[in-house]
Amino acid sequence: MHFTGKDIDQYLQQQEYVDTAVIPLVQLDLSANGMKPSASGSDYLQSLTNLLEKQFKGRILLFPPVSYPKGADRSRVAAELKEEMGKTGFKHVFYMTTDAEWRTLPELNNVLWLPAIPTENMDQSFKLSVMEDQLRQVLPLFISEWSQPS
Repeated sequence: MHFTGKDIDQYLQQQEYVDTAVIPLVQLDLSANGMKPSASGSDYLQSLTNLLEKQFKGRILLFPPVSYPKGADRSRVAAELKEEMGKTGFKHVFYMTTDAEWRTLPELNNVLWLPAIPTENMDQSFKLSVMEDQLRQVLPLFISEWSQPS
């Protein structure tokens, strides 16, 4: 499910089955040299998380990307996200990002860092194949988390 009005209505009716939140973390680098890689990473991450949501519709609620400037205090952002997500009934919260700095923060569990793959010049069938390969690498992490005793 997506964080949209229509899907949230469905989520509210079925929230006992939707136990996992996925939050993409997107760095905004608006410098002359950083804008293209930042946009490319955002495109890649959104494509991958949309594919993940499609695979697990009914179990995952995909939140909109949390965008933050390159110089943001990630510890503060992490603490705020953790506090906000703590108010929900999600048993599992995953943060997905192409920004390696998130891996070093102790505030968040289940941070999945993926190197951004520039997909903007790929034809659709090849892009889908690449995204499916990436998804196969991420799935065991979700399954492992889901199989942990509560």
